[in-house]
Amino acid sequence: MRHMRDMLAVALLITLPLSAARAEDAGAMALALSAADVRDWVTARDAATASGPMAEALVGWQALRAGYGEFGNYLEFIRSNSDWPGLDLMRSKGDEKLRPDLPAKDIRDWFGDRLPTSLVAETAYLTVLDGQAAKDERARFWTETPLSAAEETAFLSEYRDELAPLHRARAERMLDLQEWQQAERLLPELEEKERPLLAARIALQAGRPGVDDLILALPEDRRSDPGLIMDRFLWRVRAKQHDGAQALMREASSSAEALRDPALWAQMRVDYARLAMRRGNWALAERLAAPHFLPPENRHYSDLEWLAGYAALKSGAPDRALDHFLHLETVVGSAISKARAFYWQGRAHEALGDEAAARAAYARGAELPGVFYGQLSAEKTGMQMPVEYAVPGKAVEALPDWRGSDLRENTVFRAGLWLLATGRPDEAQRFFLHLSETASPEDIARMARLMIEAGTPWHGLRLSKRAADQGVIYPAAHFPLTGLESADLGLPPELVLSIARQESEFNHTVSSHVGAQGLMQLMPGTAEQMARELREPYERTRLTTDPAYNARLGAAYLEGLRERFGTSSALIASGYNAGPGRPMGWLKDFGDLRRDFDPVDWVELIPFDETRNYVMRVTEAMPIYRARIMGKPAPILPTWDLTGGGLMPPPPLRLTLALSSRPPAKPFIGPRLPEGWIRPTSTAAATE
Repeated sequence: MRHMRDMLAVALLITLPLSAARAEDAGAMALALSAADVRDWVTARDAATASGPMAEALVGWQALRAGYGEFGNYLEFIRSNSDWPGLDLMRSKGDEKLRPDLPAKDIRDWFGDRLPTSLVAETAYLTVLDGQAAKDERARFWTETPLSAAEETAFLSEYRDELAPLHRARAERMLDLQEWQQAERLLPELEEKERPLLAARIALQAGRPGVDDLILALPEDRRSDPGLIMDRFLWRVRAKQHDGAQALMREASSSAEALRDPALWAQMRVDYARLAMRRGNWALAERLAAPHFLPPENRHYSDLEWLAGYAALKSGAPDRALDHFLHLETVVGSAISKARAFYWQGRAHEALGDEAAARAAYARGAELPGVFYGQLSAEKTGMQMPVEYAVPGKAVEALPDWRGSDLRENTVFRAGLWLLATGRPDEAQRFFLHLSETASPEDIARMARLMIEAGTPWHGLRLSKRAADQGVIYPAAHFPLTGLESADLGLPPELVLSIARQESEFNHTVSSHVGAQGLMQLMPGTAEQMARELREPYERTRLTTDPAYNARLGAAYLEGLRERFGTSSALIASGYNAGPGRPMGWLKDFGDLRRDFDPVDWVELIPFDETRNYVMRVTEAMPIYRARIMGKPAPILPTWDLTGGGLMPPPPLRLTLALSSRPPAKPFIGPRLPEGWIRPTSTAAATE
């Protein structure tokens, strides 16, 4: 790490503009940042001053986000660094420093296009507004903003008469935000005729008894109030009255207005549509999935469009399905989602009997061979893997170089570089990820290369996913080789790599919130059991300090799954992620994908979002790792991997699940791949 920091410090002096690099002292910067970590702001400030302007900016960034500073410090920082990460928190802290007696220009500059979200901020903001503009702002703030009881009292004491006509609107808005306590405080201020509906909504949200009586006592027209319907739906969800909740969902799905807030229904809409799918009720699944009235930027939009199309296809309406899949293509941008749209367009065209259109759709999907549905499309067309996916070794030279690029002019990038130079790769990653939100795929790949060169391939992988979100995959970063492929684990290396990639992104130091540890994210109890089976001493601390140790224990667990499930990547991956009992149950519930059940349908029927995604990501990584390890394009055969070869006629050669340079300790039946894909067994070839 010391060598890496020295290398980066030299690179900084070479690549940064002279004005940015001339005065910085990495040692003084490291001291400043260490002092800031323990909130020793005096030492941090002095050391930052000795280092230079970047150190001052980084220390200021930490101090202001911690609430240390005056309003003028906040305003000046954001004026100078408006593109830095974490500014939402900084603005929130800065809002607390506002005063009504500040210069009007400073207050206007501070807010810009932003509106106040706290009483302190509102009080200052109102000082720069006059007449109707001030009145409109007070109305907006009172109607939309959650406040404490004390804040409500303070605001009303100033504007009680003006705000009185808005109490009902505020109460309804607070209930729409599920802030029933705030709505309840307003009940005494409302007219008698307005209270029963709001009281029923409050009772539903608070989980109080007697809600049925409150609802029945309402006039007929009030019982169809969209807010009440939404609260009744959420109450039934919490009470696990799922059939009743679905009935309300279907009833309300006539317009966005009838749903009140379509986003509040979205997660359960996905869940209920998938539940209907698993039960084989395709018509119900389609009705639940659409219409949904969500804006395209909602995170559930694309999933619901796909679900509606899939259910329509399964219910014998490929024309409706195609409409959904064509629309899906227009609202998504990631490689994963684009390929999904193209593949299912192909399936819909096939169902309509249009083979030419199906081939064209599959060909478009096959242009994205680094993702699950792109590989399924390639399998349909027989398209070969592009040679750039077979780049061997670490291959950082295959990525655009960050040295000398225009990135060096960006202060966010420079801040990340200096954080790397002071031994803070995790903090640097925060800056790079923030920059990736607006950067081109090429610049994202440059940052990924930098992180790989800095010895943190997990950060490079995470960045590469941002490029993939824009539809561009860089195999050297997206499917990194870390040395694990050379370990003698008794398993096909691409299987171990694919699991480790999904578990930890190859960060051997990471621990999850549930206690899973290290490279293969092993629970301590499982790791201890595997250590006993391998007759190795169990040392918990080594799980996050010794990646080879963690990999051996994880591979032992994978071997047990392989003995139970054979060579099916879907069963092995889902067993690793959700526990082996889950895929055993799904084999009974859905059918056996190794024999007589469509493996793509089987994966889509997995009830857990995380596990479904996990299986897809592991399966898509395997052929890429085969190619990268061998240094030549691999056959793209996801169906063989998913099933373990159970559905397709075997080609002439018998091979393992994922071809290994070392034969397994025990022979097993696996899929067969075309000639030329037996790995060399000579010592030279195996260690090359």
